[in-house]
Amino acid sequence: METILNASLAETIRKECGENVFLCYQCQKCSAGCPVVEHFDLAPNQLMRAIQLGQKEMVLESKTIWLCAMCETCATRCPHDINITKIMDVLKIMAKKEGIKPKVPSVPLFYQAAMRGIRWFGRMYEVGLMGEIYLRQMLAGQLNFGQVWKNDMPMALKMFKNGKLKILPTFGKPKVKRKAAVEKEGMAYFPGCSLHGTSKEYDLSTKAVFNKLEVSLHEPAGWGCCGTTPTHSTDHFLSTLLPMKNIALIRGEGLHDITTPCPSCFLRMRVALKEIQEDKNLKERVAREIPNFSSNGMKVEHLLNTVTEKIGYQQVASKVVRPLKELKVVCYYGCIITRPPKMTGVKDYEYPTGMDRLMEAIGITSLDWSYKTRCCGVSLGISQLPIALELSRKILKNAKSIGADAIVVACPLCHVNLDARQKQIEEEFKETFQLPILYFTQLMGWTFGLTSEALGLDKHFIDPLPLLKRV
Repeated sequence: METILNASLAETIRKECGENVFLCYQCQKCSAGCPVVEHFDLAPNQLMRAIQLGQKEMVLESKTIWLCAMCETCATRCPHDINITKIMDVLKIMAKKEGIKPKVPSVPLFYQAAMRGIRWFGRMYEVGLMGEIYLRQMLAGQLNFGQVWKNDMPMALKMFKNGKLKILPTFGKPKVKRKAAVEKEGMAYFPGCSLHGTSKEYDLSTKAVFNKLEVSLHEPAGWGCCGTTPTHSTDHFLSTLLPMKNIALIRGEGLHDITTPCPSCFLRMRVALKEIQEDKNLKERVAREIPNFSSNGMKVEHLLNTVTEKIGYQQVASKVVRPLKELKVVCYYGCIITRPPKMTGVKDYEYPTGMDRLMEAIGITSLDWSYKTRCCGVSLGISQLPIALELSRKILKNAKSIGADAIVVACPLCHVNLDARQKQIEEEFKETFQLPILYFTQLMGWTFGLTSEALGLDKHFIDPLPLLKRV
């Protein structure tokens, strides 16, 4: 069949997100690094070639655009710096506008349910999100009842018991002050939706550790969701506006430095700040929603970098009263704390070492391993669970094989996939791991001599206390 070159699709993408697909020369680094490529019908490099040729129908009807885990590996490794994840977002939005039925309906269903909660309550409502997904899948005859009753319901009940799930939603409506507040010392602490829910122990341990370090954290009143994947995959403007409203809220409270434990919140804020600087039209649209706001001087950091770079290893080490030299851990950074480097500013983005050095500073042995930045499946754990289980299993298996006693994380979604789903992974793949998954803040607090209750160590699915007491 004759192939006719049509540049209209490529031009649309360039207009929407500024990415030039004709820079792609098929080196295939994107496909070689993609953790989900075996589940795609078009590998990332094949998708790029199809766009170059103008094969719009093939692209918009592919499974690939819906199964992308948004791990930023392709964007990081592209020699021409093409942001393929950004292109994936544009294609999903195009497919929706043109009424093309998605090849993986559970993914846009997740986006719709999440966005409904964000629009109604201002924050992610986890119980309502899962309830809507289950109801819609049941009505469509697609609900996996075995998965729900055997794994999801027991997991939800345990989270309720541990105070990690709330029946009623919490509300976040950022109210931007018209007049600038008096400048405050310290930094703004933006917890993100997960830390007020399924990752409660991360929130508890962060506050306890910073209190011990005598560093003030100010949580802005009425903060709202950053939008995360469901927003940037459906509405580019909203994905900029939501984080900018929170940044404006913090600026209005007299603070300029923001630290956030959630990698998604961190990246969405960094992206929003960069894009309004580079896109005049976008900046003007945001200004109409947030009058008299200036983002000049606002800085956003991930909590891990705040600890390692602002507070410093020496100050952290000075608080240690209970070193754990016999404890051997692997540090798991996940996808987007370090990637893409032009957004995160991280230099050792392929093999980061900051968390490893932090563990050594508090008297814990950190092992070298191969899965520091491999994707755990992130939000695919909600929309495409088998893929997330498969990816998370690889991480657990590699950690276990090199003799790690535990995995240290800095991301709420990574923790859920590796801790709450670990028993299911063991049953699915007929393997035993029993690896505690600990936030780096929890291990800091334990070596500082803080109690297990203060650090939320009683909220885990894989109990870490026997290990910590033993070593």
